[in-house]
Amino acid sequence: MIFDWTWQLWLGALAGVLLAVSYLLSNIVHMRLLAALAFVLGACSLALFDGQNLWLGALGLMVLAAINLAQVVHITHRAAGIKLSGQERALREWLFPALGDVDFQQLLQVSTRSYPIAGTFLANQGEKLEQLHIIIQGSAHVVANGMVVATLRDGNLIGEVSFFRDDVATASVVAQSDLCVLSVGRTQLRKLMRESEGMQRVLYESIGRDLGFKLTSFDASRF
Repeated sequence: MIFDWTWQLWLGALAGVLLAVSYLLSNIVHMRLLAALAFVLGACSLALFDGQNLWLGALGLMVLAAINLAQVVHITHRAAGIKLSGQERALREWLFPALGDVDFQQLLQVSTRSYPIAGTFLANQGEKLEQLHIIIQGSAHVVANGMVVATLRDGNLIGEVSFFRDDVATASVVAQSDLCVLSVGRTQLRKLMRESEGMQRVLYESIGRDLGFKLTSFDASRF
């Protein structure tokens, strides 16, 4: 039996594709706009089905579309009052290019910048870290069981394993040179990530890349 694809079914299929694509977008505004469009198309598909009472499902999808559009308005309104300096914008584009100005300014507001000298320990193996550090300038050694297993440089994270697992540090990190470091507390960062899907996605992607780099460096150091 050949399935008869009506235009309503094609509309519903398009809605599903758009919704799936929206989750691949890193820009939170674009993601929500595309999701809202997908929900509207899905609602139209259900509402216009011949001889079917699908209005409740269509109404639910319209509510989801409205929620996404409301979030877009909220984000846009907040962004209108955000003005990053040239230095801050350059830092955002270098560290987290997919992060919006609003989210990055909120991150800066709960962060502190420090300048540890060479030889300073930023993490101690077996101890819990209360902050996630981002190296802005300089280099540091990752030391596990007394052996240097990786060298961190500009843009690398310190303490992401402890942050991700909510556990003690798996290695020590000591400044190889004088550093410029951006640090943010665990509690404040988790709060920001709960409040912003965009920040959550960007930070987890950054943590994943950094973990991959360190694991590769560790494997190479064993040979």
